[in-house]
Amino acid sequence: MTWSDILQDWHGQLSRLHDLFPHADPVALARFRGNKRLLAEYIADTHDLTEAEGAEAIEWRLMPGAATRDVGAFACAAE
Repeated sequence: MTWSDILQDWHGQLSRLHDLFPHADPVALARFRGNKRLLAEYIADTHDLTEAEGAEAIEWRLMPGAATRDVGAFACAAE
């Protein structure tokens, strides 16, 4: 899945995003449509990650083909 695929079905992806990032507010997730940087910052803030880790978590969890390391490296501290 590419970022373009995700953007084309953003509202359909909100449930998936919330499943992947359970500490994120679904209403807040809807606001970040199309802005990967702001989404990454929000994910980082809500999941005890650095901004770089938030960006990588989005890439690795939403677009698994881009993964170069184990997604488990970004397990949420609160999980």
